[in-house]
Amino acid sequence: MTSRTGPEPSPFSPGYGRRPLVFGGHDEELAELTAVFETLDFGENQSVLISGLRGAGKTSMLAKLQDSAKDNGWLVISDDASAGLMDRVMETAVPTLLSELSHEARGRLTGLGIWQLNAQWEYVDRHREVKPLLRRDLVALSAELATQRRPAGLLITIDEVSSGKVRLRELSRFALEVSHAISEGANVMIVFAGIKVDLDALVEQEHTTFLRRSRELDFRRLTPRQTQHVLAESIHIGGKQIEPEALTLLVTISQGYPYLVQLAGDFAWRSSGSSSTITTADAHAAHSRAITAVERRVISRVYQDLSDKDQEFVTAMAADEGGRSKIADIVRRMGVSDQYVQVYKKRLIESGYVQADGRGHVVFSLPYLGDYIRSMTAEPSGAPVSDDWGDFPPPSAHAPA
Repeated sequence: MTSRTGPEPSPFSPGYGRRPLVFGGHDEELAELTAVFETLDFGENQSVLISGLRGAGKTSMLAKLQDSAKDNGWLVISDDASAGLMDRVMETAVPTLLSELSHEARGRLTGLGIWQLNAQWEYVDRHREVKPLLRRDLVALSAELATQRRPAGLLITIDEVSSGKVRLRELSRFALEVSHAISEGANVMIVFAGIKVDLDALVEQEHTTFLRRSRELDFRRLTPRQTQHVLAESIHIGGKQIEPEALTLLVTISQGYPYLVQLAGDFAWRSSGSSSTITTADAHAAHSRAITAVERRVISRVYQDLSDKDQEFVTAMAADEGGRSKIADIVRRMGVSDQYVQVYKKRLIESGYVQADGRGHVVFSLPYLGDYIRSMTAEPSGAPVSDDWGDFPPPSAHAPA
């Protein structure tokens, strides 16, 4: 067996859906939610809505909850809100959960007539004498879990909630089934995650009344102290040290935006190579790479998600390079009424892109969004483009006769 040589692997995880080594912020909320898995005392935590922009840590929070639930003997259903959610849960997720139970438990559940299992207690099909309903599955599974030596429940997490009409109809049906199961005594915690405007649209659906009493968590930026902790602790666990000036620079670069914290830390770590210490030079090397990456992967897509009028509003904000914009200036730049601007201000604040900053002022919630907009609206320099192809002009499109 050969020993590993070369630089240590990065402890940072900027890839989508990857669990961060150190989870930043929301310690109190996380502790209260995970306590349910130990006590079955739900309180206000039976249904939870987690809102936030792309890269704000919503998916990481779901992963933390899933891990904690499993550690406490709970069954977990995790999916996203894409088309076919109900079918995936009933035809794949639930049978998978059945396979995780003991033979005795599967035998008791088979006796309920909901599922058909073979002689090896493996799932074969759903019993079709009665129309299959998700609520029956959840109630039956919950009842079985309650008989265990250490009673447990079911955690359901649904990520990427969308406010499209078709998606909302299916999500509404799904939520209705879960609410019926809860009303029949099933020990179920359900957590939805998405952008706030999409979650608000889900809550307003006809059959999702119970979600209006959900606990709401709003994921935004980490504090400077939390950011420093995530960076320093990840680097320590990874087996390196970091110069104080380098740590301060990485905190400044990342601005508490969780995805950018992971990006900046990862680039600085890789810049340090085999060295045991991340230096200020490594942090500087991570600067432009991290910001370029977050602009391309997140900020540009956030901007494209906005309506034309929302884009006009944030473009008017971006004219203030200091980062703080006066509503009166936005009104003047857009050439519309104050009442009109207030509508879009409210919507952008509720979406999480913008936040109020004192009376009559707003700032961007997403770091570097203003810089990105200014880069798009900047006048071209007019200087000729130079590259190595100048000595190799393309041939005529038509070959000589």
